[in-house]
Amino acid sequence: MAEPDVVPALEALGFSLNESRAYAALLQESPATGYEVGVRAQIPRSAVYGVLRRLVKAGAARSIAGSPERFAPAPAEDLLVLLRKRFDASTEQLEEAVRRIDVTPKAPDAFSVGGYQRILEEAERLVRGAQHRVVVSGWPREIEQMTSELKRAAKRRVYVVIFSHAELPPLPGEVFSYGLEEKGLEEFWKHRLVVVADDRRSLIGATEMTETDSAVVSETPAIAEIATSQVALDITLLSQRTQRDIEGVMAKMLGPRVGRLDTLLSKRDADPRTARPKAGR
Repeated sequence: MAEPDVVPALEALGFSLNESRAYAALLQESPATGYEVGVRAQIPRSAVYGVLRRLVKAGAARSIAGSPERFAPAPAEDLLVLLRKRFDASTEQLEEAVRRIDVTPKAPDAFSVGGYQRILEEAERLVRGAQHRVVVSGWPREIEQMTSELKRAAKRRVYVVIFSHAELPPLPGEVFSYGLEEKGLEEFWKHRLVVVADDRRSLIGATEMTETDSAVVSETPAIAEIATSQVALDITLLSQRTQRDIEGVMAKMLGPRVGRLDTLLSKRDADPRTARPKAGR
């Protein structure tokens, strides 16, 4: 992992910017004095020893006695194991504390989510919680990041339907794609993501990888039904071009609505009072 990657990764785990820079500097060359680390990591001399001692206390660095004192990084593998154990312990502590409170807050019918990564996290949460059916419509860039959760859903025997205008990689479930080049589509279409779980929970949002990305997550069945119907329409139009039989897919996506609609149409067409006149008459 290059230094520019190490710094934000450590910051995401709770290290300060200077601590992250100092650890990255030690990875590049060690053992090193505080002065050498400060120069390489661009940390003021007055602050660098405090930064290094915090890394030592956290288990991310090691102090080597001498004059002058030198520092070396903890091996990345050891640090990862240490951080995972601490994270698991903190998670268990939170879980126990919440259990003692014994209060389950009621989830809102709908709420907004901001930021590209948070949108994908919520999308994965919906897939992870699905028990019967998942419908996804989006772009390869976003769907690929959801692949692990989609595979796990399919393994749980969740019925998975995926649609995209762009070319998709191998995915579980019923996959529908026009196979178009993503870059070509981006010239006139924006990235959008739709996820529906169990005909009840849904996410509809923008995934442009910008600060303005936002999505609505809903527990309202009517919104889930509308979102599913839109994806079903896209699949129907695609099937007309490719001559693919989608009767079974539509039956599972839309449930009894499909069969009942067909029954009503058959009755109407069989009744001479309501039958439509044939073309050309």
